[in-house]
Amino acid sequence: MEGVMVDRIVAVEDSAVVRRLIEISLAQLDVSVVTADTGRAACRELLDEPPDLLLLDIGLPDMDGWEVLEFVLTEPALDGLPVIMLSGYSGGDDRMKADGFGVAGYLPKPFRPADLRNAVRTALDDDLAASSL
Repeated sequence: MEGVMVDRIVAVEDSAVVRRLIEISLAQLDVSVVTADTGRAACRELLDEPPDLLLLDIGLPDMDGWEVLEFVLTEPALDGLPVIMLSGYSGGDDRMKADGFGVAGYLPKPFRPADLRNAVRTALDDDLAASSL
């Protein structure tokens, strides 16, 4: 349908299998998913066309997810961008650190597709509600 705004999501994940799982998991939502496999590629993509949501893996090969998150938080063009962190690390320290940064969500990997969809819906709905205030 022409003229309808579709939420744009950038998903940053170094594993091709997990990137594909994200795409498949979100296919039933009315969203556009753009993927990046490194932190640097993600930063370029984020500035090229700021998305409505960022799905961000913590363990990336060049810049880790925390470095990308700090970039997002200090870049004026990305002000207010909701971020959902994805992590294969099992410790609770990453979740606490993510909460300290005020991220919209945190999903441990492996995640269930329904959990990812719910986290994305919640983050996008919260962002929409906050922008209408």
